[in-house]
This record gives sequence, structure tokens and C-alpha cells, in this order.
Amino acid sequence: MVRIGLTHNVNHNSHDPVLNGFPGPENPQRLHQIFTYLSENGIPGNGSCSLFNSEPALIKDILRVHTKKYTDLVQTSTRQSARQLGKDTYLCDSSFEVLLHALGCVLNAGNLVMDGTCDHSFALVRPPGHHAGIDNSSGFCIFNNSAILARYLQEVYRIKKIAILNIDAHASDGTYSIFSADPDVLCISVHQDPSTFYPYSGFIKDIGVYPALGLSINMEMPSRSGNTEYAMFFDEVVEKVLDKFNPEIILLECGFDSYHKESLAQLDLTVDGYYRIVSKLASRWNMVCLLEGGYHEDMGLLVSTVIEGLMGKRTIQDEVDPVLLLASRDTSTRKIFMKNLSKLAMILDPYWEFSDTL
Repeated sequence: MVRIGLTHNVNHNSHDPVLNGFPGPENPQRLHQIFTYLSENGIPGNGSCSLFNSEPALIKDILRVHTKKYTDLVQTSTRQSARQLGKDTYLCDSSFEVLLHALGCVLNAGNLVMDGTCDHSFALVRPPGHHAGIDNSSGFCIFNNSAILARYLQEVYRIKKIAILNIDAHASDGTYSIFSADPDVLCISVHQDPSTFYPYSGFIKDIGVYPALGLSINMEMPSRSGNTEYAMFFDEVVEKVLDKFNPEIILLECGFDSYHKESLAQLDLTVDGYYRIVSKLASRWNMVCLLEGGYHEDMGLLVSTVIEGLMGKRTIQDEVDPVLLLASRDTSTRKIFMKNLSKLAMILDPYWEFSDTL
């Protein structure tokens, strides 16, 4: 039986944009919605999926990735009246405590897999992290959850090869900036074309720097890309690269704003698409999933879909008619996607030797 571990920062309610004077999409309702759905459907507690308590992380865990100056800034800013780290990232009085607990849940999710308690895990935490750089916040993100976990696993468990995979609609620019020169960490981000979409970085040409050239892979997905395009990218690029890199663990930056109902993006993944991505990866590698973006009504449904994908046991059916979804999009989507895929293969071929198969 496949065992799944869930972790959750219970104090996340104290990090709320309303407490800072204005509403915003990254708010406590996101996790409330998720856990309401899970509870109504008997998850966790179904025998193979369990919820685990976590202790807060320590400052030293943050400092494996972020500078002391930036970490101190975050901590002191929570005590100031103007609690903004940037135009799109807010803080509240208790945000630093929330962040420590969220990171504790992230590290515990890694422990659960590494010590054999679980085959896979999912840290259901907020705020998200993949836009945060070494010394900066961005896009609702303050500390980079996946980067902090990766550095923790390298130090504590002596892991040699880690793959970080982003499926959020927005490029994983913070994670890329942290690991672009690290030959032990493979970063793959598949996201909406950033030429006209936040964070306006994460282009196909961005493949890392020496001594890690080719270990950063960014795939630009044209507007209205859906299950078929994602399946082609994962089959033709992601799985082949993972085979050759041979990671000891995969950290999945699991954003749900690539979903067809997401108003903040223009991608068309459905339940089928998410299940296929996760189930294929989980059938071959141990995974730690980290909640990133997603600001729509089906967050709980998709979290449950990912859990089922990790288990390799599906009960949730897709209610979307794929024919109607395809008929509603621009006919150029597939053409642009194939052009981008060929361009990516050409740029990466010196490092992975797979262009002849595309």
C-alpha cells in the first residue's frame, strides 16, 4: 500500500491580506477550501493518507538559502506599520511565526519520505514560495519553500541529486535564481509564456549557468495550452531528462493556477491533466509536493486529485468535455507549442541529447 503524508501550518490564518488593510487572492480561504473538501471526502484518515503534526522551522533552516539581512528584514517588518515587502507581497503581525510553521511543515514533509514513514508527501501550506529569491520577495512569496527543503535534504540526508519541478502557471523564477549554478539540483518549470505574463522571466533560453548549464529547463506554454500539450512535454522532455539525471527525490512545486477555471492565468489543465502528471512521476520516484498558487473554487478537488495521483489509485472523474475545451481555444495554440518544444530541444540537445526524438 502506498502511504501519503500530509502536513499543514495550522496558524496560517494569521497571514491574511485583510489584516494588512486590503483583500487579495492569496488568503486563508485557499486552505480552508482545501481542508473542507478533504474532510467531506474522508481525506485524510482513509488508511493510506494521514495528517502529521509539524514543529516550526528554525532560523538556521532559512539561512541555508536566504541572506541574514533579508531574513532579518522580514522579521523586523512584521513589527512595522507599513508591512509591505513589495507591491505584491504583504506581511502581518504574526507572519514570521506563520512562515516558520509553514517551513516546519515543508521540512517535515521531506522527513516523512526520507525516513520511510511515507512514500510521498504533500505540504499544504501558505504562503507559497517559488518566486522568492535569496534576498527578495515576489508574487505573494516570502521564503522559498522548495529551495529551503532542498538545502535541508542536502545537508541532513546527504542527498546528491534533487529535482525541483514547477507546474504553477507562473515561472519558478525564485527557485531558478537560487539553483541556476548548482549541478546537483535539476530545475524544470513549465509555465505560461512569460513574455506577457508574470513574472516576465523563465524563458526557453534560460538554461542555467556554468557549472550547471542545461540543468535549468523552462518551457513556455502558449495561452490555452492544456492536457495534451502538457502530456507531450512531460513524455518527450521531463521524463527523459529525469531518467538521465536520476534524482533521489522530486520536489513538486504544485501550483493549481494552470487549471482551466483559474482567472489569473490562461491555461487549460483539467483533473485528467493533473492526475496524469503526478501519477506518472509518483510511479517511479518518491515525491514531496508543495502547495504553490491557485485561486479558484476547485482547490480541494485538485489537491485530492494529486493525492490520488500519488497513490496511483483514481476515483475522481473529469467532468470537462475535452472536445469543447479544445474547440474554444485559438487554433494557433498547438502550432506555437510545437515550435517552442522544438526550440527547447535544440537548445538543450548538447546537454541531454534528445532532439532527434522530437
